[in-house]
Amino acid sequence: MKQPNDQPTDFKSVLDSMFVPKNQELWEKLWEQVQDEERLEHLEKATGIHDQELLKHLLELGITEENLAAMALYPLLLVAWSDGILTVEERNVIMQAATEWHIEEGHASYQLLHNWLEEGPKQSSIDVWKTYVKAILAEMNEEQQAKMKKGIIDRARNVVNAFGGILGRWGNTISHSEEACLKDLEETFD
Repeated sequence: MKQPNDQPTDFKSVLDSMFVPKNQELWEKLWEQVQDEERLEHLEKATGIHDQELLKHLLELGITEENLAAMALYPLLLVAWSDGILTVEERNVIMQAATEWHIEEGHASYQLLHNWLEEGPKQSSIDVWKTYVKAILAEMNEEQQAKMKKGIIDRARNVVNAFGGILGRWGNTISHSEEACLKDLEETFD
């Protein structure tokens, strides 16, 4: 039966017309919450940090699994290229670290890493990295800062020692430029 203005009169149509916009809004909020939880889970997996409040704070700062991984790998490239030469051994250590951070072909940071390996770091990028690290550190407590510093410096030392593992029997294989780069990295965290 039709009303004089030709509007549908069945109950479902009336309810749908009343609640569809509200349901759509609720659905979008739910979808956003699911995406936030997934980003949180991915960031936790990438960082090894289990402090949910810190992870939420990092997300609020715009830190994602992808850019955090790139940020964590950049110092490895700095050290590897500090003497002007990227050895096969150094490259292998960096790629192993990338795999540990779940950066594989198809990952957002994979091509960026590949470019860095081919071209080496640029001074402008180094300055951006240092600014980024200082901004993150300002938002962390001392214990969190120490853990972050240790993780990055330890991985950077692994890169420096990669070539030394082969030639170490002939003495110290860490170049002056690599040692200076490590010192500069450490000072970034102070």
